[in-house]
Amino acid sequence: MNAPIDHLARRRTRHHSERPRPTIVRCYSEYTRYLDAGASTLVIDSGPDQWLELGHIPDNVDVTITGQTCAAVTGGSITAAGRCFLQATHHARVSAYDFAHVEAFDTATIDAHGESRIVGTDYADIRADEHAVVFAHCHCHVHAAGHTRIAATDTTTVAIDGDAHVRASAGVHIAGDHQSTHLTIDARPINRLSDHLNR
Repeated sequence: MNAPIDHLARRRTRHHSERPRPTIVRCYSEYTRYLDAGASTLVIDSGPDQWLELGHIPDNVDVTITGQTCAAVTGGSITAAGRCFLQATHHARVSAYDFAHVEAFDTATIDAHGESRIVGTDYADIRADEHAVVFAHCHCHVHAAGHTRIAATDTTTVAIDGDAHVRASAGVHIAGDHQSTHLTIDARPINRLSDHLNR
C-alpha cells in the first residue's frame, strides 16, 4: 500500500525541460547538416580562424554565435554573444550580448546589450542599453539608453534616454533629452570615441 517514493525519478520528471538541448556547431558543414536534419536550436562556436557565411537564418531555428566565431548573416534572427564578430545585412535581426562585435548594414536591426560593440550604417536600426558602444553613420537610427556610449555622424538620428553618453557631429538629429549633460557636439565623434576606448 505505501510503496516507497522514488524521489530521483520524481525530480527528473519535474525538471525535465520541454526545450530541446542546443546543438553545438564547430564549422559550416556541421551547420548545414544540422539545419537539413531539422535542428531547432544551434550554438555556433567555431573560433576566429573560420569565416562562416550563414546566409538567411530560417524563422524556425534559434541560432547563437559565441566564443570568437566570425560570421555573416543576410537575414533572419540571430544572437551574438561572447567575443564573436558578426556582419548583419538586409533585414537581419541581431541580439548582441557580452563583448560581441556587430557590423550592421542595409536596414539590419540590432539590440545591443552588455558591452557589445556595434558599427551601424545604411539605415541600420540600433537599440543600445547597459554599457554597449555604438558607432553610427549614414542614416542610422540609434536609441541610446542605460550607460551606452554613442558616436554618430552624417545624417544619423539618435534618441537619448537615461545616462547615455553621445558624441555627435553637427548633422546628427538628436531626439529625447536635448539638455543632456552627456551630449557633446564634435567634428570627429567616431575618432574621439575610438581614441577614448583605446586608452
